[in-house]
Amino acid sequence: MKLTMKEILLMNALTNVSKVSPKDCIIENNIVTFLVNSNEVGKAIGKKATNVKELETKLKKRIEIIGYYEKPEMVIEKTFDATSTSVKEKKEKIIITMDGTNKRKVLGNFSRFKRVKELIKRNYGVEIILV
Repeated sequence: MKLTMKEILLMNALTNVSKVSPKDCIIENNIVTFLVNSNEVGKAIGKKATNVKELETKLKKRIEIIGYYEKPEMVIEKTFDATSTSVKEKKEKIIITMDGTNKRKVLGNFSRFKRVKELIKRNYGVEIILV
């Protein structure tokens, strides 16, 4: 994974505001999505989302904080509050099966799903396939 100077600067901005070191970040249009350890998500967001609001004001961009978990399928489940019925690993792909309701939760915000999928690919080295 190779970070751009802009991504490094944004990660430093989050660290300065929240004292949390992100693992990665993605910039898409006017949205910055940070990947932080799952146990530090609350600290990164701040009480009443003060850290996120401060960053959004300073950077004039929308901020998302995503938790990093041991298993990549957990990132999808926790981020979208969805439950998978089965998970299969094949080479460098993880196939996640969900019922219709949970699949709608994930794909309802497709641009966010794309960003999370890219973070997973960059940090876990696997591609997520949702069925």
